[in-house]
Amino acid sequence: MRNNEQIKSLFQKVCSDDMQAYNELYLALCGQLIRFSAAIVSSFHLAEEVISDVFITVWQKRHQLKHVENPVVYLYVTTKNLSLNTLQRNRRHLHESLELLDTAAFQIAPDAEKSMISAEVSQKIESAIRSLPPRCQLIFRLVKHDRLSYREVADLLDISVKTVDAQLSLAVKKVAQAVRFDLSGELVTSFLHLDS
Repeated sequence: MRNNEQIKSLFQKVCSDDMQAYNELYLALCGQLIRFSAAIVSSFHLAEEVISDVFITVWQKRHQLKHVENPVVYLYVTTKNLSLNTLQRNRRHLHESLELLDTAAFQIAPDAEKSMISAEVSQKIESAIRSLPPRCQLIFRLVKHDRLSYREVADLLDISVKTVDAQLSLAVKKVAQAVRFDLSGELVTSFLHLDS
């Protein structure tokens, strides 16, 4: 994912009818938005349709979106809303909520070569992440993998920044605990992006 300033610039160009910027915006964000949607709708196929609809909507409403200050949060919120609407339309999971996410859709694994972490340790890290409660896991992945700020995650999930901070602290402790015997503190910090 590009940084927020690059995304904001692309989004503003889209609002000014720039099709090339639209394509670049889609390529920059589609992967993480599909994973986010798939966690809600429990289907990568449906998630791809949702994200297609999200970007079609953005293009159709582009002239009305010039006031959007944070395009990343706007796109995540739109994705969340369309994903939940898709669930209702399909009537498969009538009582589905964000508490019942398919967290397997969010699986991430560190680049073993880049981080010098073995595949076995990578699996332990992913296992520790998956053992977190669904909302805690979602917050961890949105902050640490998708690089959203605490405020962006709070806005997206309609919770306070303090809740994001508390959930993230819990997640980091549990993940670090699970792998502390296999990694040096420096590698744990590097993988969990604790220095950012």
